[in-house]
Amino acid sequence: MEISRVTMILAFAILLLSGCSKSYKNVVSYSGTGYTEQKHEEENFASEEEGAVQEPAWTYFERLSYMFGADSTCVGMTDDMNFPEWYSGCFVNDRNRLTINVVGDTVEIRDALSQQLGGNEFDLDIGVCSIKEQIKTRQLLRSAIAKKYNGDLTSGTKPDGTIDICLQGNNDSIISNFKRDVFDAPILRFTLADTIGLISMSNQVDHDSQEEMYIEHETTPQFPGGYAAMLSYIYDNLNYPQSAYDKNIQGRVVLQFLVRKTGEVDSVKIVKGKDPALDAEAMRLVSGFPRFMPATFDLVPVDRWLTLPIKFIIADYDERQSKRYPAFHFDNGDDYVKDGMYRIVDEHGRIGYAEENGNTVITPRFKCAFPFEYGKARVSDSGEKRRYDTEHWYWESDGWYYIDKTGRKID
Repeated sequence: MEISRVTMILAFAILLLSGCSKSYKNVVSYSGTGYTEQKHEEENFASEEEGAVQEPAWTYFERLSYMFGADSTCVGMTDDMNFPEWYSGCFVNDRNRLTINVVGDTVEIRDALSQQLGGNEFDLDIGVCSIKEQIKTRQLLRSAIAKKYNGDLTSGTKPDGTIDICLQGNNDSIISNFKRDVFDAPILRFTLADTIGLISMSNQVDHDSQEEMYIEHETTPQFPGGYAAMLSYIYDNLNYPQSAYDKNIQGRVVLQFLVRKTGEVDSVKIVKGKDPALDAEAMRLVSGFPRFMPATFDLVPVDRWLTLPIKFIIADYDERQSKRYPAFHFDNGDDYVKDGMYRIVDEHGRIGYAEENGNTVITPRFKCAFPFEYGKARVSDSGEKRRYDTEHWYWESDGWYYIDKTGRKID
């Protein structure tokens, strides 16, 4: 979506009139036709050094768009820009900083970006695929839907490079049929919903009206880190109820919950139950979700209902519980047991936790993680190792938070 020079002048005029006590947070989101931005008044805050005011996220987004080919008459991003292979997308995180998702070496890319953007007050995160691949996949998806599909769905692209496809229905066969008969790709993430915002596709529409259908006037709530992070959260925190486990009760529990415009999860309810114990565990998991990025309609945060299936499969649960990971190597040896847990690491270098007997408690998924102490541990999903000297190192990250012994994020 293009932002004219006049719009930019008005925006800066508003900033000047607002005085030094307020700035504007620009929420950057991606739609099928490009990026859009949303302004929210917020209090400026000073950094820890000499009370300096942090540059707003919009400043870095503007510089980034210029870097990719925007000019003074168009601040924003469109599919025809010259994107580098490492770029996956961007968004404003809960620290009011621009997060740029990248594919590749984040250290090398950060150094280059800091020079090109004229500062380092932005964050990097890992992208699933480049934006070039996203654009190509979206074009193929549109073509396939127009030719083969006459049903109800919604879709949207996430900053990590994945594409959400929500189909209307309550049976997984609908997803299987869509993948087989219409279109499938590695970056597509499928979900089902009983009722969704309908986008009707038919072979009778012309090209212009097809394009209009994909302009996203609304966005869906986003779990921190995206859909893959939500699945990891669910299955890392899932405790299979003993009564259901002993009776070999398995299946899917479908829930609905309201994501408030503040991002808080509310009004969790069972839509399709399986067993009282499984239903209760599914309710517990969803009720403990961290704050979402809220849905928007025409860029304004709104309340939105979500439908989510949670599968209880004993074999998967047993596999996660029985898998053994090597101990995390810390300084001169393996990590030691502290507060009943020690750190473990997978083949990708991600860190998790196990009990003293080796049973996995929290599947490796953190980039940085400290030992447990008093029932909580400090972790981060992003960051890099830095060295004090030849023998000692430390983690540097802007995304620290705490988890409890189930892996759930806590205040």
